[in-house]
Amino acid sequence: MAKKGSVFNWQLFLGFVLIVTGGLFLADQLLDGNIMRTFWPLLVVLFGLTFLFGLILAGRTGAWLAIPGALITTLGLLLFFQNWTDLWATWTYAWALLLTAVGFGLLIMNIYLKRLGLRRAAGVVIGIGLFLFVIFGVFFEVILKISGKDINASLFLGGGLVLLGLFVIFSRLLFAKKRKPEPVQIPVEVVDVATAPVEDLLPEEEPTPAEGRIVEEEAEPEEKPIMDEEPQSDTEVLPDDDPITG
Repeated sequence: MAKKGSVFNWQLFLGFVLIVTGGLFLADQLLDGNIMRTFWPLLVVLFGLTFLFGLILAGRTGAWLAIPGALITTLGLLLFFQNWTDLWATWTYAWALLLTAVGFGLLIMNIYLKRLGLRRAAGVVIGIGLFLFVIFGVFFEVILKISGKDINASLFLGGGLVLLGLFVIFSRLLFAKKRKPEPVQIPVEVVDVATAPVEDLLPEEEPTPAEGRIVEEEAEPEEKPIMDEEPQSDTEVLPDDDPITG
């Protein structure tokens, strides 16, 4: 049987996006809240989430969708913040966060691909983006003060400093090598076949009762046979040349 894969219904999703966009336009015309003028960047966010949603359905084969998904979603969030606060001047250093978004896309790719080089490249790109954001942010906001005394600009730069601090704390996890589990060593008794007796190499067997009696008989020491001595005669034979009788 053929395996059924996950199929992304682009027609359904595109229809949903068009309905939401048209609803915002209608609400902007019928109501006096300027909804479309304020929330139009959310359409960019929704478009970026489309790639991430496709990534979830495609799995490993669609891992590359993480980069445009993270990049476009971050772009939409930046546009929403700047449109909401009217701080378009922050683009002088906010562009660096797009580099960070690419790094996050690479990190999401690594979840599916499991490659050490890809994880390290993601860490490098994320670090460069956050570092440039803080450096240019301090230069334009603290030194040149392009946004004046707007508290939202200070919050924006402060948020970047927080992200850079979190990156410094957790950067060790991004650049660490993958450790292999150490094999468990089981002690093994080595027997020298050349010097070990044969009885130690053979498995022990319990002797049967008959074999036990034979072993016990063999264990008893053997008695040496007594040599028969020649009997001595009661009368001693005197030599012929006895000096007394001579």
